[in-house]
Amino acid sequence: MGLPQQHRHFLDLADLADGQLRQLLDAAAARKAARAGLPKGAVDEDAPLDGYLLAMVFEKPSTRTRLSFDMGMRQLGGQTVILNQSDMQLGRGESIADTARVISRFADIAMLRTGPHETLSELAAHA
Repeated sequence: MGLPQQHRHFLDLADLADGQLRQLLDAAAARKAARAGLPKGAVDEDAPLDGYLLAMVFEKPSTRTRLSFDMGMRQLGGQTVILNQSDMQLGRGESIADTARVISRFADIAMLRTGPHETLSELAAHA
């Protein structure tokens, strides 16, 4: 498996140290170039996220966000599970902290599409 087993949150561009954003963008550009000519559903040869599960949590729907994260994860060899607002009990008895702990138990990576940044920060604090 390709990811280190360290716990890290990426909540804001300010979370990146000097030069990390450039490294990230350069690595993404290189991966994209290496995929030239492949079918969109093809898995990268090195499959760095093989065995990893991404939980995609959507409080606000977004076609582009859903497709880009889902396809990116699949192309890197990982899998996804999608949780919409109707799938969760947020605001109906389950706190953001409880939701974060449950997601952390079952998924290796989590992403959240929400409105207020505070929701993302609270989820990360309890993950």
